[in-house]
Amino acid sequence: MISALRRDRRGVTVVEFALISPVMLAMICGTLEVGHMMFARAALEGAVVEAARAATATLESSEDARETVTRASIINAMSGFPTAPNRTVTITTKVFHDFSSATPENFTDANRNGVYDVGEDYIDRNRNGVWDPAVQIPGKLGGPGDVVSYTAVFPKRMLFGGLTSWIGIPNETTLTATTVVRNEAVVRKAA
Repeated sequence: MISALRRDRRGVTVVEFALISPVMLAMICGTLEVGHMMFARAALEGAVVEAARAATATLESSEDARETVTRASIINAMSGFPTAPNRTVTITTKVFHDFSSATPENFTDANRNGVYDVGEDYIDRNRNGVWDPAVQIPGKLGGPGDVVSYTAVFPKRMLFGGLTSWIGIPNETTLTATTVVRNEAVVRKAA
């Protein structure tokens, strides 16, 4: 009788499936999650570029009206993606006179503290003999000819967060997109 049980293979498939199915499910969910995250990031980058383009071309509107349109455009573009609970999209802007003042001069961070310290080597782009940081000017969206940096931070909820939280994968991730554009140099007047 025992030898008959050893030759019986009817339950092997169920045991093999029970061993392999969690791994396969994790691989499928992980692949879908990464693909969805890449799609959401591309959508966020496109939304930021489109919102910035709209804000730079409508300088005849007030700064508050342009900011409202920018925020609505990004939020509308990202409405198809799940937002992390109790979190919202954050949109920040920085205004500069020109592109060269929007980026600090490159330097070699010898002591690896993340900031420029006197004596560290740097590339003197404007040849003025001193290291120049990014120099902001006041305002939210700037005026004609100003350069504006738009940064959107989107707290994305994971599609399979409930399934993966037990193995230490967080239920949310933060996606960030930035673009830098120059406002149109001339304000159009209504005819």
